[in-house]
Amino acid sequence: MSVVSSARRWALLLMVLLGGVTLAGLMGCGGEKEADPYVYASLRSVIEGDTLSNDFLFEIDAPRFDYVRGNTGIARDGNLLEFMVGTNLEGQYRSYSGTLLGVQKFFTPTQYLMIKRVKRAGVVQPVDSCTSFVMPKVRHANVVDLQTPGANLAELSWQRTSRIKDFMPQEEGGEDIAVQSGIENFVYAPRHDLPDSVQANPGPTDMSWYAVFPEATFQIVEVTPGADYMLHLLKDKGLPLVGSFTITSVVEHLRDRRREYGDLGHIVGTLKINWFRYANSFVEGHAGVF
Repeated sequence: MSVVSSARRWALLLMVLLGGVTLAGLMGCGGEKEADPYVYASLRSVIEGDTLSNDFLFEIDAPRFDYVRGNTGIARDGNLLEFMVGTNLEGQYRSYSGTLLGVQKFFTPTQYLMIKRVKRAGVVQPVDSCTSFVMPKVRHANVVDLQTPGANLAELSWQRTSRIKDFMPQEEGGEDIAVQSGIENFVYAPRHDLPDSVQANPGPTDMSWYAVFPEATFQIVEVTPGADYMLHLLKDKGLPLVGSFTITSVVEHLRDRRREYGDLGHIVGTLKINWFRYANSFVEGHAGVF
């Protein structure tokens, strides 16, 4: 056996060995199961912050939804409620029953969970990213002025503006007067001041909320998208609107107040919602309250 032949054999053997090591290394790297960033936890644990996870990624059993509208829903665990958002949630949430949801927790403007994936029988299905959703701004009692005086706004009448003006600043530019009250009848309707041609076929921007009392109706103004969502929730559930309100304007001329607008009755002015209650929380009615 020549030295050259022997050297060639050793070189070939070395190449095979190196190739094997390299192949084994590649198989080892590719064969490792990537760690799942989602940490399994109960919805209650996620809400209360008892479970830690990088990037606040959690996997939860699909919850019972207390209310869903558009891409925003409210999940319930006993007496705890949590906002959840997902693409076409209103059309999809029923199909989530019995699955595991991969969610990410966010904290502003209100704590909520965004659905990122769905796991059915161990198979993970990504969910299209939800980029457009409504999120109410909600706070607890410690940041709400619960000492605001109460008043029965239902006693106001279109025939007497003096009583309405008692709830307004005495001087122009004076500080707004806030009162706590309850509104049993509040409606979402085409604006009363629309032309007849638009009134018959109103668009989304032609709608408004109204507080309808026996002898006076106020148009509710400066409603945030989040407050609008929660007002629809109250209306759909048949719950009253209870909170803090400020009357912002009054219709001065009797002839204008005398006119009736169908079920809306007599429009006497405008008011804004400072905050209103839902469950054990308080919802911002117009921007800048909290």
